[in-house]
Amino acid sequence: MFFERVFEFLDELKTKEYDSVLIVAHSGVSKAFNAYFDGIKDGNFLNRGLKNCEIKEYKLQKRKSRSDI
Repeated sequence: MFFERVFEFLDELKTKEYDSVLIVAHSGVSKAFNAYFDGIKDGNFLNRGLKNCEIKEYKLQKRKSRSDI
């Protein structure tokens, strides 16, 4: 599923050592990002995308990669 791929990407991004990341994406990805950060898992996220040209900043909590555990 599309949203699962976005969630997996964000989970993987938590394991990286980047200071910041710029992601430019279409509305579907912004809806998935909002669902991820708002903890929405029941599918009620289709009306939660960004407005045209809107900028949103998210903060990810770093976590160790599986190979470090």
